[in-house]
Amino acid sequence: MRRAQQLGRYHLLDRIAFGGMAEIYRAKTFDSYGHAHLVAVKRVLAHLAEDDDFIQMLVDEAKIAGLVRHYNIARVYEFARAHGEYFIAMEHVDGKDLRTILERCRQHKRPMPAQHAAHVAAELASALHAAHVALDHQGKPMQVVHRDVSPSNVICSYTGEVKLCDFGIAKATLSNVHTKTGVIKGKVKYMSPEQALGRKLDHRSDVFSLGSCLYEMLTRVPPFTATNELDLLIKVRDAQYRPISELVPGVPPEIEEICDTCLARSRSRRYQSADEVAQALKGFLSRYMPRYSRSHLGRYVRKLFAAEIEKELRMLEEYVVDAAVDEDVGENLIANVLGPRAEYSTFSPKPAPDREGSSASQTAAPPARPADPSADTADSSADGGFDLHGAQTLILDKERGRRGQDGAPAPPDEGESIHDEPTLIIHPERRARRGGDPG
Repeated sequence: MRRAQQLGRYHLLDRIAFGGMAEIYRAKTFDSYGHAHLVAVKRVLAHLAEDDDFIQMLVDEAKIAGLVRHYNIARVYEFARAHGEYFIAMEHVDGKDLRTILERCRQHKRPMPAQHAAHVAAELASALHAAHVALDHQGKPMQVVHRDVSPSNVICSYTGEVKLCDFGIAKATLSNVHTKTGVIKGKVKYMSPEQALGRKLDHRSDVFSLGSCLYEMLTRVPPFTATNELDLLIKVRDAQYRPISELVPGVPPEIEEICDTCLARSRSRRYQSADEVAQALKGFLSRYMPRYSRSHLGRYVRKLFAAEIEKELRMLEEYVVDAAVDEDVGENLIANVLGPRAEYSTFSPKPAPDREGSSASQTAAPPARPADPSADTADSSADGGFDLHGAQTLILDKERGRRGQDGAPAPPDEGESIHDEPTLIIHPERRARRGGDPG
């Protein structure tokens, strides 16, 4: 068994990412009803905790993501300091980042199918548009420019959700750390030409970066590559790249044209908003694969990482959380931005006694992987505290109503599994009113 480490309101489980500035953990916390929740915790590396500019950059990230509420943007719960450590607690998305997915595509020597690439890019465009038009609490435009749209900052869940995260170098009117003209921040190979030149940016820079991500999904390679950063900057500045159809014959011309418009060197020749990109991609998808839904993406990601999913579930079952917790949960440095009724205020490191008993520790529950993707968007605090993810469910057998020509049950479609079956969620109070367990 592995023992979880407490940090503020959260118990850190496995480390899921590590970089030069922070490390990200899967973590567990409890709401006011004692229900367990998984979150992601970005823990600032110790040597950066003394860097005031870096900490202010993280404060800005948390403020922006905390104010921009959209289905395709990973929620930020708090940016806190506890026992001398800084960390951001955010929504946990059970899946893989796009960089990992693209690496698996390269291993298989196959690009992402056009329908999945179009869906991921359309959802990402919707997230960017929400950020670009976001207003602050006074109703003033925040003028957010993400500036770091890249595969590592896009997460695709096992149920088909697409989430944009990491506003660490985003610029907005509420940012306190100002970038000097000519200073370049971001991942060079996904930058816009104007960003590579260190010029003032607007939302169309993110549109270009979105195009770079779409290009890589369709071809397995970024549009701009070089052996050193200086040559790479020159290639990005000139926005010269090999045509998609030259690299991957058979790519639908319509989606190639959408990508080319995003990657136009001149801002005036690009789509003028991320929403225009989203609508163009949705239009393509409705013609190319009319019955496409996010469950198709979820099935694709689950198939790519089937072995990893099982390993993750087994690993999480090994973690235990101490019943004795530190009551000092630290200080939320953006509490004034999130407001007094923010979601983090209901989180506690201590489980409810009536749920956890008096044992010294408890096993950390693995993440739920719902059969119905729409269940992921429900708020577990709604309906009087009813815990949707902890509710009893029934799996509805679609085979009962489906027969072959000989009258025998028809075989399941290729790729079907229990995860794709519809489910019925049983509300305990409604079940009691109806007289016990369903038969």
